[in-house]
Amino acid sequence: MAHWDTSALLKLFLSENDSSVFSGIAAEGSDTVTVFIARHELQAAFVRREGEGALPKGEADRLYNDFLGDLATGDIREILFSMELEVEYAKVLRQCLLHSPPLFVRTNDALHLAAARLAGELVLLCVKKLAKLNPVI
Repeated sequence: MAHWDTSALLKLFLSENDSSVFSGIAAEGSDTVTVFIARHELQAAFVRREGEGALPKGEADRLYNDFLGDLATGDIREILFSMELEVEYAKVLRQCLLHSPPLFVRTNDALHLAAARLAGELVLLCVKKLAKLNPVI
């Protein structure tokens, strides 16, 4: 099982140079898991690309509906907001930002990390690299 951040999930819906790598990972049969904010980040990315002319008119809605369909069928599993996620998020912030030297983390990245930790996932898929979670976090 691996946690997919939004940049990795995008590769499953958009045809880009490295999309086949991420599609291959998803096809291996391990769970595709993400956190609730990914739905909002994906929708924004789809609409932005349509607005920039990279997607034809109406394609943003179709792609977002495809994503929602994957959630409905369980092809993508979503970690929803909960008090447990809130507590884990606070732990991630403290472990990163109070570390010496500080490990700067963006809000949404901290939520992805917290969800991955809650689910017991040791692998976080993102576009820059396939990363194992640092023991510090």
